[in-house]
Amino acid sequence: MPHATPAIRRALPLAAGLAGLLALAGCGSAVSDNTALAGASRPAPYPGSITLASEPPGASCVLTNTATQAAVGTVTTPAQVTLPRSTAIIEARCTAAGRMETVAMIRPIRDFAPDIHHPQPTGPTAVVQVADAVRTGRTRRYENTTVVMPPSPFASAEARDAWFADRAQAIRAGAAAGIAQAERAPQATIDTAETLRGYVAEDLARLDQQKAAATVESAPVRRR
Repeated sequence: MPHATPAIRRALPLAAGLAGLLALAGCGSAVSDNTALAGASRPAPYPGSITLASEPPGASCVLTNTATQAAVGTVTTPAQVTLPRSTAIIEARCTAAGRMETVAMIRPIRDFAPDIHHPQPTGPTAVVQVADAVRTGRTRRYENTTVVMPPSPFASAEARDAWFADRAQAIRAGAAAGIAQAERAPQATIDTAETLRGYVAEDLARLDQQKAAATVESAPVRRR
């Protein structure tokens, strides 16, 4: 560029350096994402909505944005719920005949879709980029959710205890993959393994409260 001005000549190395840093950040994101996924396939691009289901189906669910306390909507399961990318946790409070009222927390998770790359904590703009991703939730997505509702009443104390033990195991198993990802590649995830374990503890505590409130059918009175 023989006729470049001194200002342009000074800007060219800076632009090249920034381009290199951005390329490095993108590469680092891909590497850390692959480490987190450990061979698992990436999900399809987030459509901006989830399917909210329940066991059994036909529950009436009220959804609330816990960050703002704003109503998200009221649906009958199964239903499609529009949830734009966000950091907000959505509460789904569901009721159904013959079932206990059940609350599920729909939490946004790190999106590992092919077109999403979380910025890496390297380079001069990294802190700003990471802070923006965390603040806006632009690299998060919501997942399809099934609200599992216990019967009311249970046929016996044994049936109650078995149901809640199975449900607790399912909650732990459902969180295991996300915790493992956070442990393998902390830079690839927004939530730490400690944070995710905290969510599991919250869900299990809520389950314990539900179990304490569960009722059991009264045994029939025998007449002499």
